[in-house]
Parts: sequence; structure tokens; C-alpha cells
Amino acid sequence: MTLIIFIRHAQAVSNVNKILSDDQNQYPLTDEGRAQAKNAAKELKKIPKVAKLYSSPILRAYQTASIIGEELGIVPIIDDRLRERGLGELNNYKIDGSGEWRLKIIKRELIAKGLESWDSMIRRMYDFVKSVLPEENIIAVSHYDPIRAFISYLLGLDEISAWGISLPNASITILKCKDIPESCKIIALGSPILTNEILSRL
Repeated sequence: MTLIIFIRHAQAVSNVNKILSDDQNQYPLTDEGRAQAKNAAKELKKIPKVAKLYSSPILRAYQTASIIGEELGIVPIIDDRLRERGLGELNNYKIDGSGEWRLKIIKRELIAKGLESWDSMIRRMYDFVKSVLPEENIIAVSHYDPIRAFISYLLGLDEISAWGISLPNASITILKCKDIPESCKIIALGSPILTNEILSRL
């Protein structure tokens, strides 16, 4: 069995300013975000035998992974499959924070050339999960939409059906897997801490 622990990056300047961005070197973590990453690292110390730490190449994710790695004594490995959703023309678009922009895209009220599709995110996240199975327990720091896309795949949901999946900054999502991605069982979803009950199911 392999544990795949997905971490959504901690709070970044883009989150505070409500800006969509897939820029690789923009929008670092805030002070609060760095504290969130440290807290996540303390929780992750409860998980035994974590062998590797992977990270999206996007700055806010890599900074999160670096803080976690420092606490756990693991150097992050950049994996492009964990990157933010490709935003196309929506890159650096300022939003109101309600999530209505997502619904407008799905309803085609907001046309965004170059926006990465839901299926594309599922495919690359599926490929990442497949590539680490079977392996020792791993941590992967990524972003809201890619993690949500793969979880929706496991649950048999589409983008609209998975609308209510909540993954706060620096939250922990744990999958317990055998030898193929379809075998993965969700142990925790967007959790802020690892309770004894969660740990007992690992």
C-alpha cells in the first residue's frame, strides 16, 4: 500500500489579492502562508516512512514544499504534472472570490482561450499517481484544481458535480492506494490536521 498525501499550496499573494495565475515565478507565500506550511509540516511528521516529496514548479507550491521538506529532512522534487491549471487568457485575471468565474466558463458565458480542460488535468494527475505506484509513502504539493480534478475522477464526478469539494490552503488530502490509480481510497479530504481517527485508517 502507498500513501499519497496531496497538499494544496499555502496562502500566497495571489490568494489574498484574488488573482488567478499560472506564472511560475510570481506571487510568493504570505507570512500567514509560511506559517500554514510549517503547521502542515508538523502534521505530516505524524505519517511514518515518507520517502519522497514532490512539488509543482509554481513558486507558491515550491515554497510550501521547501518549508515542509526542511521540517521532514526531504528535498522537494519538481514534477510539472503537479503544476497549476493552465489559465490561458485568464492568467493574472482578478476575480471576486465567489467562484462565479468557474461557473461562467462551464456555461460558456466567459470564453477563455487557452484554459486547460478538466480532462487534461485529470490525465496528468492520473499519470503522476500511476508513476509513483507502488512506492513508499509520498507527499505531493499541488494546486486546488488539479487535486480536485483527480479526486473528482476517483469519485466518478465531473467538474460541476465536484463543485463542493473544498481544499483550503495548506490542507491535507490523503489517498491510500495499491498498484493502480483506480485502487486509491480517499482517507482525508482537505483536512487541516491529522486526527487520531485519520491516522488509524492509514
